[in-house]
Amino acid sequence: MCPTGYPKQMTLRSGQSVVIRPLEKEDFERLMAFFQGLPAEDRLYLRHNVSNPDIIRQWTDHIDLEHVIPLVALAGNAIVAQGTLHISTHGWMQHVGHVRLAIAASHQRIGLGSLLARELVSLAEHRGLEKLQAHVIEGSAGAVRMFERVGFEKVAVLKDFVRDQNGRNQNLVVMVNDVSRLSRMLEDWVQDMTIPGFRGSGEAFG
Repeated sequence: MCPTGYPKQMTLRSGQSVVIRPLEKEDFERLMAFFQGLPAEDRLYLRHNVSNPDIIRQWTDHIDLEHVIPLVALAGNAIVAQGTLHISTHGWMQHVGHVRLAIAASHQRIGLGSLLARELVSLAEHRGLEKLQAHVIEGSAGAVRMFERVGFEKVAVLKDFVRDQNGRNQNLVVMVNDVSRLSRMLEDWVQDMTIPGFRGSGEAFG
């Protein structure tokens, strides 16, 4: 089921404009460039080795919107943020979604993380999810703060639970919140962070 209402063009109060839309197969080069542009320390703590083109190709060539909804934010022709909502359609966690976010250094601390999170939460509401969770390596303090800023709360720290891209054991932080609560928080936040009258549909490319 393809998300409706996209692309969306937003102008933040910083004056920077972005377009948010679902990931497309043709985004391989853009997505590869986005991940290559992340600081090495940020890439170290990501779940997958995003320096591997085969992994990026797998994501762009095999989009499964029933289980994973990937969104990207573009500034001009470049991807500057990426977020995904992961959904389980069977079992005891059908009501729980999992979100991941990555923001380019050039577009951090201007509200883009909150904006993209709001879109993922809206999609979670549409799919009938009740809770969202995010898993972050504790050593990635910036990622932990980002999820805290958009309303997620720490509920557990699992010692030496995962390994980073260098093969070192790291603590995993589990962060959660209710979809309805996140929706209210982020809607108010995004309204404060965007310029009135600049919200709505737009084309990502000319």
